[in-house]
Amino acid sequence: MAKQTVKIGIAEDQTLFRQGLIQILNEFENVEVIVEAENGQEFLDKIESCPVDIAFLDYKMPVLNGARTASQISKRFPETKILFISMYNEEEFIVSAIENGANGYITKDQDVDEIELAIDSIMSTGYYMNDGTSKLLIGNLLSNGKLSPTFKSDNKLSDLELTIIKLICEEYSTKEISEYLHKGIRTVEGMRSNILKKTGAKNSNGIVMYAVKKGIVDI
Repeated sequence: MAKQTVKIGIAEDQTLFRQGLIQILNEFENVEVIVEAENGQEFLDKIESCPVDIAFLDYKMPVLNGARTASQISKRFPETKILFISMYNEEEFIVSAIENGANGYITKDQDVDEIELAIDSIMSTGYYMNDGTSKLLIGNLLSNGKLSPTFKSDNKLSDLELTIIKLICEEYSTKEISEYLHKGIRTVEGMRSNILKKTGAKNSNGIVMYAVKKGIVDI
């Protein structure tokens, strides 16, 4: 069976960078850029009628910036994954991206291979973390009070759900978790949905933050 094509949308106000990124992405196997926009509002308008699997967002854009665009995508198009590709690698930008629902964050000076790795990871695990968005950084942000996500605390997690959380933190894909636990993929997906509901996390990044904050995993 042929691998499904990953549909990409790009919101980036720098024309030369946007066109170069489109050319690079379209050369990847099973990847196609189907939407491009110069700002967040234009991007939101376009994906209304042309949905994408992954939204590549610049951080600073006119009209509607990356953080506000990500927030709207999370609310209106929850199936769309969000990858920031930005020139900024400071904590404040990474924190803002994560808080607004980003599934990954990379900088514009990364190698082409890392972009392809980020796409593969987001499609298979729901998120991508490099050194800039590692569990260690999340742990530091939480301990310094710079990242204060609100989670639900009234729903007890089962031992199996805790195991799945730990595997997600180790970047296991749904398929790998399924094989590790000897459970069907749909069963694992259902349990992951339950974990999101119980914790109040929005995505896998949120699950990692929950695990670090609650001491479920060591950093």
